[in-house]
Amino acid sequence: MFHAYRRLGKEGSKQRAINFDWDVVDRVFPAAKDTEVIPIECKYREDVSTVVNVQQWLKRQDKNWRLEGNCPKSSYYDFVMPNSLFAMTVDAGVTPATASWVVIPESDRCYAAILDHAESGGLASAGMIALHGGECLRVREVLSEHFPDLFEKEVHQMAATENTGMEPHPVGTFTILANTGHDLPSAVADLVDNAISAGATQIDIKFPPPNEGGRWMCVRDNGRGMDPDALRAAMRIGNLRAYESRDLGRFGFGLKGASWSQADTLTVISRALGIQSHLTWDKAHLERTGRWETLADPINDRYLGDASILTDTGTAVLLTNMRPPAVMSNTRLADPYSLEVSELRDHLGLVFHRFLTGDARGRNTIAISVNGILVDANNPVKHPLTRPYDQRQLELTNESGKTTIALQAFVLPTEEEIKQHHSADGDLAARQEMLRLSLGGRRNASQGLYFYRLDRLIKWGGWCGVFADDEHTKLLRVVVDFDRSADELMKVNISKREVQLSAHLVEAIKGAVKDSRADARSRYDKKPTKIKRNASIAGGTTLPEGDGVGITQPLSGASARFSDESRPLPPPPGSHTSIRVVAMDARWQLGTGFQGETTLQVSENIIPLVALVRAIEHNSEAKVALTRFIRYLDGALDA
Repeated sequence: MFHAYRRLGKEGSKQRAINFDWDVVDRVFPAAKDTEVIPIECKYREDVSTVVNVQQWLKRQDKNWRLEGNCPKSSYYDFVMPNSLFAMTVDAGVTPATASWVVIPESDRCYAAILDHAESGGLASAGMIALHGGECLRVREVLSEHFPDLFEKEVHQMAATENTGMEPHPVGTFTILANTGHDLPSAVADLVDNAISAGATQIDIKFPPPNEGGRWMCVRDNGRGMDPDALRAAMRIGNLRAYESRDLGRFGFGLKGASWSQADTLTVISRALGIQSHLTWDKAHLERTGRWETLADPINDRYLGDASILTDTGTAVLLTNMRPPAVMSNTRLADPYSLEVSELRDHLGLVFHRFLTGDARGRNTIAISVNGILVDANNPVKHPLTRPYDQRQLELTNESGKTTIALQAFVLPTEEEIKQHHSADGDLAARQEMLRLSLGGRRNASQGLYFYRLDRLIKWGGWCGVFADDEHTKLLRVVVDFDRSADELMKVNISKREVQLSAHLVEAIKGAVKDSRADARSRYDKKPTKIKRNASIAGGTTLPEGDGVGITQPLSGASARFSDESRPLPPPPGSHTSIRVVAMDARWQLGTGFQGETTLQVSENIIPLVALVRAIEHNSEAKVALTRFIRYLDGALDA
């Protein structure tokens, strides 16, 4: 399409135009199947300062559509390369269609700003995607900011009308907000988020059997609490407030949405500054009056004991008139209520495991109890036989600069390894450990990405388009850590349970877990693990016997060091070669020992060579062969 591309000799035999995929054209032009040519009036840059309009068209090909009608001759397009980004906005509602297009080089900040955002995620699996309306708000904003002469900001101005009677209907809004995808465990987790954000260290959940006075729940904490004004603001729908950097909230929706998803009546009791107050949202009252108004009626004596604030400050969220679960468990020989309590405990122990063990950054250790029994933390990658890989930092671009996302891969042990490791504890202990690591389901479904937002696990299992689930990689789990600054880039949804990945992040994850994914396959297939350069396993973990080369891998960090491996390897009887792994700047060093034997010192930083040394440490012939090979390499390098 560009003469400059041809002049510089970058064009291959088939690189003569910009081709549009059929599904892309079909989405932008739904009637495309009925035509062979689609006319478009295109605006583009002829050079750095000149914007022109030309008549172009899309022409149907055997397998796609081709953009024709213009081949810019300007040297302005000398930068065009195959990895450049072609962006076009199209108004398909007029005839001919109107469009603006631009080519963006990889070095341009606009390139990263688009590809680092989740809106571009489809580009990771396709060469071209079509976004419509609200799906591309970020892309349009970036384009208008960087190329204002081509892409105008959308401004919609309409005449004001009489708005009487146009406020949201209370019951209709209640119903909408109550159906945002929460189940009981995720709803309670949202309420726990609020307690943690308020500095709580103790969170008590009361959820009695429904045959003892109906179905109700109270979530009580010892956090900062709220005065009457703060409580009224918290009960407001969509309350806008400034969130702190470590605040787990996002939209001012969690308290109401989570509560209404389970109950028709929400009462919040809170104490701060020596003042206790409470307010109630009640669906029945909204239905009777049709007005948005909270109640301050006295709390029923039945709930007073469990909803009382026992400390100087704190909050209790009381849910009454709770609805039964939308989906009942199919598990036999267990009553539904007991299963609900068990699933609630398991969910809280998983999503808040870092808080329960004191590993959440900048947070105090918290305790969560359900019906008086403490919730146990469940770290989904923790096991003595787990192989942790070094953490990697990825930088993404957002409106305020850059944000960092951390990735760390973990390869879990096989079921047979778990059985052997826990054999002394009995079969029951081994089965319980396998059930814990499988998160109560199939391990194949629990492979993939584990997203932690501010140390709170929000989504787990599956690869989000990075890979397909594979039985042979079911031992691989990749922890993705990010903070509030990445919310927009990853499109964290209103319930904080879903994310989307940008094209850049998908590709970065593929590259970052390449070696650990191969390791997971090898471990599943019970094959020796091949440790590659720069594919270090973190944490000083020794690979299990028979499952690798028995090498202690380095600690995390830029330089891979073996903290306790500088001791010499004991040579077998009759050996004339001594090999040591030591801390040294050189890769290796050959010499002669006191008894005339050949000595080889190997740097602990050359991981593949150290792995080889470990593998042959009891094979005298292999050791002699290795020293001969090293001597040969020295001669070749000197030459």
